[in-house]
Amino acid sequence: MPSPSPSRSRSPSPPPRPYEIRGFEIGGDSFDINIRVNSVRFDIPLSPDNFERSPKALALFKKIFSRVKSDDDADPDVWAYRLAPKKIHTGKLALADLKASGYFECEYKVLKERPNITTVKPWGRQDDVDGPCADKEWDMRTYQSTFPLYSLEDVEVPYTDGESIHDIIPQRVFVNGKTCFYKSCYSPWDALEEVTKYCKIAQSGLSISDLRTSRLSGIVTYRDGLARGLLYDWIETKDPGTLTWAIEDDVPRSQKNKWTLQIRDTVRKLHSLGVVWGDVKADNVLIDMDKNAVVIDLEGGTTRGWVDRELLGTIEGDQQGLKRLVDFILNDESPLRLRNRIGSDCEYDSEQEE
Repeated sequence: MPSPSPSRSRSPSPPPRPYEIRGFEIGGDSFDINIRVNSVRFDIPLSPDNFERSPKALALFKKIFSRVKSDDDADPDVWAYRLAPKKIHTGKLALADLKASGYFECEYKVLKERPNITTVKPWGRQDDVDGPCADKEWDMRTYQSTFPLYSLEDVEVPYTDGESIHDIIPQRVFVNGKTCFYKSCYSPWDALEEVTKYCKIAQSGLSISDLRTSRLSGIVTYRDGLARGLLYDWIETKDPGTLTWAIEDDVPRSQKNKWTLQIRDTVRKLHSLGVVWGDVKADNVLIDMDKNAVVIDLEGGTTRGWVDRELLGTIEGDQQGLKRLVDFILNDESPLRLRNRIGSDCEYDSEQEE
């Protein structure tokens, strides 16, 4: 299930950031950001209290915080910071080589407009950097029995540059020689809802020709059973892959009608299984090599303009998104089609909803 790599009608993308933002939590006037530099993770709490006699820096913080809180944080300048030197990797690369080698909490202060890291202390479970202590209800060994579990060492990641392995966002991976699409879980509980949905799909016995959705093939877990990521059957597509970029004004009406019927049928059958798609949008439909529409990403959440926040995770939300998706396919003047081509989608999830 390759990710889109649009090459038409889209503004040039900025170069990839040589670090990864693992997540952040927003408070009333503060937020904690978790970042990875090389193989090390840092948790940095930020609030107005971090700024002393620094009105300019505080004003900048408030401006950036306002953008983050309103989901307007796509500009790379929002997340800019200095980076550590890269390390060189040789030999076979597995997900285990990309995991964090340590967790640290940093205290960030700005005094007289000059930033300082005043303390750096170990954070989390340092004797086992595979993750925090497992909660039994999140343990995939007992949560489900439909899909096989794999360790981080079991999953091979292709690479070309040994100096930039920690810049990799692994997607196309190999497990026992099989090509899979890998999606990382930002937290162990994030996987529960999606795994439940795929269990229902697997137990239905419906083939992909009967129910055109991506298929879960395995779960990558830490040693204590917490989910680290999900593995899906690879879906071969032509570049760029998603419906967003496959749709063109010169696509025959018969082809558009075919995609519309396939997607409607898929959503109807998902609902009959008690499964809500959730993040209904053109980017979450792949067009395979036989020009069939395949629904992907059952994780949940919604994207602004496609499904309203208050309908998050509901059948009504799917119906609203489906109506807009059909318009996207059949209407050459669809506002969402124009918007998608300038890359202005903004996704939010249930945590941001709160």
